[in-house]
Amino acid sequence: MPGSEHNSLACLPTLPDAPVALIRLAQDGRVQALNRAAVDLLDLAGVDPATLRCDCVWGLSEADLAGDEGVWVAPGADPARRVCYQIDRDGGGWLLSLPDAASAALWRERAQPVPALPAAAGESDRAGRLLAMVGDRLAACDLELRLDAADAGTSDARRLAAGFGNLAEAIRQAVALSLQVAGEVPQVVAENDELVRQSQAQVDALDTVVVSTRQLLAGLDALRGDLGTVTSVAASADDSAREGAAAARALAEAMAAVRQSSARANDVIEVIDSVAFQTNILSINASIEAAHAGPAGRGFAVVATEIRRLAERAAEAARDVRRIIGENSEALAEGAETAARTEQVLGGIGGLLSRASAAIETVAGGIAQQGDAIADIDRAVGEVAALGRSNLEHAAKVAERSEALGAGAGALHDCVGLFRLPPDPLREPRHARVLALARETSDAIGATFAHALDQGWIDDDGLFSRDYTPVPGVEPAKYETAFDALCDELLPPLQEPVATAHPWIVFAISANPDGYVPTHNDRFCQPLTGDRARDLVGNRTKRIFSDRVGRSVGAHTDPYRLQVYRRDTGQIMFDLSVPVFVNGRHWGGFRVGYTLD
Repeated sequence: MPGSEHNSLACLPTLPDAPVALIRLAQDGRVQALNRAAVDLLDLAGVDPATLRCDCVWGLSEADLAGDEGVWVAPGADPARRVCYQIDRDGGGWLLSLPDAASAALWRERAQPVPALPAAAGESDRAGRLLAMVGDRLAACDLELRLDAADAGTSDARRLAAGFGNLAEAIRQAVALSLQVAGEVPQVVAENDELVRQSQAQVDALDTVVVSTRQLLAGLDALRGDLGTVTSVAASADDSAREGAAAARALAEAMAAVRQSSARANDVIEVIDSVAFQTNILSINASIEAAHAGPAGRGFAVVATEIRRLAERAAEAARDVRRIIGENSEALAEGAETAARTEQVLGGIGGLLSRASAAIETVAGGIAQQGDAIADIDRAVGEVAALGRSNLEHAAKVAERSEALGAGAGALHDCVGLFRLPPDPLREPRHARVLALARETSDAIGATFAHALDQGWIDDDGLFSRDYTPVPGVEPAKYETAFDALCDELLPPLQEPVATAHPWIVFAISANPDGYVPTHNDRFCQPLTGDRARDLVGNRTKRIFSDRVGRSVGAHTDPYRLQVYRRDTGQIMFDLSVPVFVNGRHWGGFRVGYTLD
């Protein structure tokens, strides 16, 4: 079955598939992971993964891995059996990369002896000798082209020298870039690992927040139910208080009616008391008349005496009734007052209960709003938690790819290391001449800017400004700054002599750290036509050049930087730049563009 030959290695974790064979070793030399290219290259199909150690890589041993990184070449006649290795700072072991098929072929070709150049022949053999020499150099990946004096002056030789120079510097840039990437990859891997840890912590924290918000939501729902019950009780109590106030008011009214009745009874008692008094007077008068009548009036005197006694008892009873009615009246007055106060208290309780009920309803409404807000928070936190988990997955993938990038950078360095480059680019006369011109001119520009500051033509803020005002209606885009008008006056006398010093110099311009060129050379300041293609070539002043080279020439502070690139006009050329300092402060750079042909 297709692919079954790799089934025995399925229990090992794999590294990303890439043309380069990748292997991860533990500190004790055990193979921890490898990709498909490594399985195929080392013919490990069907091998028990538990037995894989570093010696499966062409006899490599742990002792061969010295230092943080390096290259190990296996003993034997095959120069392509070489291993680029570096410390796996996360796992504590090693990351290995092996040459792919194309790189292996180049290593084998490079190992072949380079035939000696044929002896000088006549003019008719010159092209043949140049072609043979170029073929030999390319076959050996040797980009240092050394020409005889007799050949160096021909047009073919100049074109070949330019081509070799362009290729050599391009590969030199690739070597520097591969070293930079390889040096930064461990830091990227470490930062990715930290990102994974932070993402995991964020996911855990968000999960905790989700649980807490849901518990809070449940508590708010229960509280909302309790408040509903309290509201119902308060409403019932309010109704009871109103009923009590009404009963107290009715009681006060009844007591008032009883007091009125008592007052009328008191009037009746007054009548009775008055009748008793009159009766007593009449009985006294009757007794007197009976006494005057003598024996005939004795019976009448007895009756008068009994009537007087009855009148006295009636008067005494009337007094008792009056006293009782007075006491009842006082009690009724106090009861009426108490009933009135009870009505007021119950009315106040009813008002308080009404306000309490309204307040409880307001609180219930607020809790409902908070519940809705917390529900929204719960949904938002849930979405953020989902994003956090997604970020965690992406971070893990980035970390894995960063490891592959590190191995790929090592492989790239290994590949470009096939080429033998000229040891010093300044051995090329044009590079040396341009460097001398650039250094002299950058010093002059710095001094001129310093003089402008001293004379007050511009201040520091204006000269070092990074604010750009677009020029309307222009394509490609152009910008004005606080210093470009001054540069239009000061820079041409310094830049133009360099731009016209040699026919192979294309431009000589100044740029600030953002790649902004305030004043270009006269030949590239032609009137704008509105034709983008023509203006792209003919008018290049006051533009921000953001390509790889354009954004670096004014930003670096290296003694010099030599780069080869393809210009936006399609021309392949060199760019040599040196920094410009004004009173010790970095302003930008002076760059010279030129060709070798």
